[in-house]
Amino acid sequence: MKNGTARGNVKNFLTPKEAADYVGVSTNTFYKWLRKPRTKGGPPCRKFGLNCYRIPREKFIEWANAGTGD
Repeated sequence: MKNGTARGNVKNFLTPKEAADYVGVSTNTFYKWLRKPRTKGGPPCRKFGLNCYRIPREKFIEWANAGTGD
């Protein structure tokens, strides 16, 4: 972790709260979406442990903009 390299990777991921704020929904709603399989339209995420989710920033932005014409 010299020179904050591990910390620098944190910017590549969003917390569920940050992702929920990005798309304008409550954190509870976003957690419901996280339980939905990606193949069924759920957002991209990585799960660490029982309740620790991290969302890859770039993939999430692509997912959030899908179907909006942007």
